[in-house]
Amino acid sequence: MKKQWKRLVTAAICSSSVFAVTYYWYKSTDQSANSHGNEKPLAYVGKVVDDIQRRPAARLLWQLVNTGEPLYNGEAVRTSERGEVRIQFTDSDRYLDLEPESLIVIKKSEGEIALDLMEGSLFVNAKADSNSAGADKAPGLVLSSANGKVDLSHASASLSKGRGNAVDVQVLEGKASIQGKDGQSKELTTGSYGALGASGLEFNKSNLKILSPAPSKPIAMDAEDLKEIPFKWTGFPTNSEVSLWTGETRRDLKFLAKAPAGQSELSAKLPFGKHYWKLVATNPQNQQVIGESPTFRSEILARYAPTVVFPTADAEIPANTMPFDMSFKWQKGDDTRSVTLEVWTDPGLKNKVLTKSFTSEEAYTLPAIKEGTYYWRMSSYYVESTKPFLGKVQKFSVKPTAQVHLEAAKPEVIPVNVAFTMPQAPQYYVDSPTVGLTWNVDKTDKVSSYRVKVYGEDNNPTWGSGIDVKENKISRPVPKPGRYIASVEALDKDGQVMGTTKQTLDVAPLPILQSPTFLPAEGILQAGIDGRSTLEWSKVEGAKEYWLVVKKNGKQLKRSKYNVTSTSLRNLLPGEYDVEISAVDNYGRSSEISPSRKLLVPDKSGLRAPTVKKIKVN
Repeated sequence: MKKQWKRLVTAAICSSSVFAVTYYWYKSTDQSANSHGNEKPLAYVGKVVDDIQRRPAARLLWQLVNTGEPLYNGEAVRTSERGEVRIQFTDSDRYLDLEPESLIVIKKSEGEIALDLMEGSLFVNAKADSNSAGADKAPGLVLSSANGKVDLSHASASLSKGRGNAVDVQVLEGKASIQGKDGQSKELTTGSYGALGASGLEFNKSNLKILSPAPSKPIAMDAEDLKEIPFKWTGFPTNSEVSLWTGETRRDLKFLAKAPAGQSELSAKLPFGKHYWKLVATNPQNQQVIGESPTFRSEILARYAPTVVFPTADAEIPANTMPFDMSFKWQKGDDTRSVTLEVWTDPGLKNKVLTKSFTSEEAYTLPAIKEGTYYWRMSSYYVESTKPFLGKVQKFSVKPTAQVHLEAAKPEVIPVNVAFTMPQAPQYYVDSPTVGLTWNVDKTDKVSSYRVKVYGEDNNPTWGSGIDVKENKISRPVPKPGRYIASVEALDKDGQVMGTTKQTLDVAPLPILQSPTFLPAEGILQAGIDGRSTLEWSKVEGAKEYWLVVKKNGKQLKRSKYNVTSTSLRNLLPGEYDVEISAVDNYGRSSEISPSRKLLVPDKSGLRAPTVKKIKVN
């Protein structure tokens, strides 16, 4: 027994020592990686989508990267399957966008910044910086590879890793110089493309030119009226059939539409979001491919006209004095460059009273208008479009109030303050879209009832002329998810409005839970020498339970439910297993299943074999 204790103490001391040394090494390298002294960063991390990782030059481990973090010489950055990141270079307007499943190393040497694209694709924008002040002092920007390099200092270009070690280059604006390892070089200008491969330089020898849409530039569309996108080109062989191939990634392009033989344009409808596409020309006789464009990336953006807050559709505005000062209120969308307010006095929109543009304002008062009916419209201009996104033409009427002696005969209206109390956050639903409203009001003893109204983005009333309630809360279904404008009027016993309030709210389906991930996040999960397999996974906010699935050779062996984030599996035979984990929310909806992880159960045990101490023979 004493020997056993000595062994245990010795094993504990050794394990503790190894842990301490490992921890000290990790912290020391971590400090050295983050302590750059007076070294100036080469770039900063801009917008981040999904998981993005970095690996400093002095470290072996990958780390998650966040917006605003600096990047130094020799650092590598990689994106996940759905990850994207913008890298903004220091002291210039240059930036690059790294696409999903890509890996790049950033270095600085001999007065230039060198990019080494190991995997995937990226977009570089250095054209805008070439005309700015101090552009001559900015370091050069090149893409280096084993086959040569590409000077991108004065170009906006799309680059991707092609077959083998080849790098495909598409110059969208400006000019780029491409040089092979044999010293051969050539300049690429706007609209041209080439490849830097092991066999030397390859250039586009056709006259193909994409006329629309502009490659790598966003396409703005009316969110309420998604139309077909015109694709136009020149340079394919005469009488060839040109087809459009699209997909969510460069590697997953599928046929979408085809133009008749001999035509140089086609139209196709794509949903909002990011898409990769290319044009393929075939011989109509044998369907053999005779021409192909590079793969482009386009993002289709949903754009909205301003949301009208006041006046509402067909509103009758009481005027206490004539002429009357009419107030307009609206909410502009994100990325809006300006909005325009137009007012007419006739339904034919010929007699215009006002045209006025605004950049940041969300209200305006039109002074001294007369009694009558007016027609008006709000329009939005976005940064990527020169054409306005027109809102719906609406009307309102200005009517003078009754005579003063009649007004005096009416009971005095006691003003009250009404304010919504629900948070300024989307309202989520599971089964059907519902709007829930709560509010407070002072002088509750003077209020007899409340009239609640809800309008859609088209300003059409959702609940008719309104719903009268006694309590200061209501929950009712709405036709569909989207943005709504809710208003509450406090009424006295004679039905007169004592106070009102309005608020814009969004109704959306409750998102599905994210899938949990096993801990640690990388590597093979391994059972202990006692045969027990301890599994842990990340906690998912909003999860009621978790389901663990154990498979071997594709066959499910076990499926278990847990209310905690860890478990120990026993009685697994030695071998290699696949484990998956998913989460279930309080509504019984399951998340996506986590990526399968390997679980290794060793064929060795930590138990000592029994020893024979005595043999007795009868």
